[in-house]
Amino acid sequence: MQKLILPVLLFCCVGAVAIAVAKPDKEKMTRPKGTFDVEMISLSNGRWVAIRYNKVTGDSAEMKEGAWVKIEPSSDLEDRVGSYNLKLTLTHPGRYAAILFDEDDGQSWHMNDGRWLPIAGP
Repeated sequence: MQKLILPVLLFCCVGAVAIAVAKPDKEKMTRPKGTFDVEMISLSNGRWVAIRYNKVTGDSAEMKEGAWVKIEPSSDLEDRVGSYNLKLTLTHPGRYAAILFDEDDGQSWHMNDGRWLPIAGP
């Protein structure tokens, strides 16, 4: 019986060490940093607006009822890579405007009814 216990015990110890070594160390895992940003403004009476966006692709979503809701891109914004930035401003009490723009070439879009619409001009 003792001859059987020692190999089984040794096998379990070696297996536990192998599993511990194989698990990726979360601190050593690398991932891109700074890809997303959030802009937020206060409207009034405790209400606020938040828009999360990808600074490389322009993909964005607005916070609505505790969930991110995608802002539909215009056709010229889809599959485009750039260096995006977003500006929010209060226009009237309870109303706001949002503009997404590419810092590389100046192309810009304004949000209207949950969709980015291109802004014409040079």
